[in-house]
Amino acid sequence: MSDESDTGQGEPKQKREPWRKRHPLWAWTGALAGTAAFIVLLIWGPWWIEGHHLRDSNGELVSSAGIIITGFRTMLVAIAAGGFTAAGLYYTRQKHQLEREQLQHTQQQFAESQKQFETTLLETQKRDAEQAELTREGQVADRYVEAIKLLGSDNLAERLGGIYSLKRILHDRAKDHDTAVEVLAAYVRQHAPSAAAETGDNPSDRPTTDVQAALTAIALRPDREENLTIDLSGVDLSGAVLKQGVLDLVDFRKSRLTRVDLEDAVMQEARLDGAHLECANLNGAVLCGARLRDANVNHANLMHADLGFAVATRASFRGASLNLANLGEADFGAVDLKGASFQETDVKMTNLGGADLTGVYALTKAQFYTAFLDDETKFDPAIAEDPEIVARIEECRDMF
Repeated sequence: MSDESDTGQGEPKQKREPWRKRHPLWAWTGALAGTAAFIVLLIWGPWWIEGHHLRDSNGELVSSAGIIITGFRTMLVAIAAGGFTAAGLYYTRQKHQLEREQLQHTQQQFAESQKQFETTLLETQKRDAEQAELTREGQVADRYVEAIKLLGSDNLAERLGGIYSLKRILHDRAKDHDTAVEVLAAYVRQHAPSAAAETGDNPSDRPTTDVQAALTAIALRPDREENLTIDLSGVDLSGAVLKQGVLDLVDFRKSRLTRVDLEDAVMQEARLDGAHLECANLNGAVLCGARLRDANVNHANLMHADLGFAVATRASFRGASLNLANLGEADFGAVDLKGASFQETDVKMTNLGGADLTGVYALTKAQFYTAFLDDETKFDPAIAEDPEIVARIEECRDMF
């Protein structure tokens, strides 16, 4: 019966527990006691506290008794109202503080959620990038394998397709740069005639279409740091067009480069020892530090070319045009320069010891006052007997 009466009179026990937790019994007891005390004080307070002001000496109420009682009770009401106001402000402050803490907690949770989201997003993007890279790697590998297959075809069009595919890989993929260049260079060495063969073995006297395409891909490759030496040695590339090509450090030793168009090409430190460059167009080419020992450069156009610091000992430049070229600090020891053109050619600090300068065109004696000369250097008689030239030879002899 007791259990039934409890459940019948109000809410279930488990639902009343939160209310009891928020409003403990002592709080309600105190509130009721305070209310009762306030009512008692409101009714009897004026008589207890201000009783001596309410009656005269005869025990009768004074005329101002009503005003005193009303004022006292007004004061109590004002004090109570002030107390309620203070309590309201206190609870409002507590509520505001609680809401602020809840807001801060919510912001922290949001920040943590956002951080977690960013971490998840970055991980997802990283996985997607890795997957995309793997996909690209697979695609490039497929393209590379297909290109190699095409290079071995007997059909010219298919071989050209393989070359252009490698060229595309070369431009698109920096990590495959060296590999693609090496394959293209190997293709040139395999398909171009040997420089040691008779000239008649290459009746067209110019590279085939596929070899020229491979050479163009190499010469106009992207400007990147390379960890290889491009080997094009010992091949016949006569008549090839490599204008404005970048051929730094390329190995052309003993290659045939007759009539090759290398206008404005950059060939710094290229290896051209024993190469054939007869009638080649090297107008404006940069050959700083190039090696041209024993090379045949007869009748080549070297106008405006830069051969500073080049080493061309025992090479032949017969009839070559060196007008406006820079040979500063180059080594032209024992070089055959018969009939070459030297109009405004810079030979400052150039080693011309043992060089043959007979029959040179547009030559002025003053050009050689700062060059290195020796007793083996050959000039036309009019220049050889010049006192300044003789004095320069003596000066150079004392230097060495």
